[in-house]
Amino acid sequence: MSAPDTGTLEGRVAIVTGAGQGGGRGAALALAARGVKLVLFGRTALKLEAVADEARARGTTAVVITGDVGSAEDRTRLVGDAVRQFGAVQILVNAAQSPEQREQTVLGASTEVTDQLWRTGFIATHELMRLCHPHMRDAGGGSIINFGSAAQHYPKGFGIYGAVKSAITTMSRAAALEWASDNVRVNVVLPFAQSPAQDAHTIAEPELAAAVAARIPLGRVGDPELDIGRPVAFLAGPESSYITGTVLALNGGGAFVH
Repeated sequence: MSAPDTGTLEGRVAIVTGAGQGGGRGAALALAARGVKLVLFGRTALKLEAVADEARARGTTAVVITGDVGSAEDRTRLVGDAVRQFGAVQILVNAAQSPEQREQTVLGASTEVTDQLWRTGFIATHELMRLCHPHMRDAGGGSIINFGSAAQHYPKGFGIYGAVKSAITTMSRAAALEWASDNVRVNVVLPFAQSPAQDAHTIAEPELAAAVAARIPLGRVGDPELDIGRPVAFLAGPESSYITGTVLALNGGGAFVH
């Protein structure tokens, strides 16, 4: 059981995409611990409902909306339903990204793979930001936390995925400057934490997984809530009110080790 995390986010409303697992789940639970009302979005209802139950056990409200982050119709429905149910959106966590085919060489990446990564990554992040912006502005401000990747720093074998994440980072910095007058802050995190994909990788190739963990300067793979979620909650809250347009590596120093 995590230690209680006191903060001043009580009653605010957050949309968290990719909330069923990994860093998205960790962010949702860390926000729940600080009293944030949650709208959990993803493709698998069973996973989202499990996270919602964990959030409710921490004393907050959580609703589940299923859909594909790569669908324009589903993105519009997500934000519309969130506003109808709670009357506002002050926090957006864009954690979702198609998990398929992240490991691709530049020559090996097909047009279909590139389109999928771009559509579920950059386009989805951009459009959800645009949809949420007016609601944040009208509420007096808000915080957007987008997920990048350490693949931006060492993209060999992850060139298309890393390029998508780099585009998200550049767009996020532009929005941070353009929306500062609306008190809408935009920041990026580079997470590396336990997830179903990481667990499967560990089981399939334990020696390689151990070597990856050993290359992380702090010597371990991050915990989704403690190491990813809590910094995300910090960026969502008033303690970080002077922080916007920044990129925060949440990977034990691994972002700077080739």
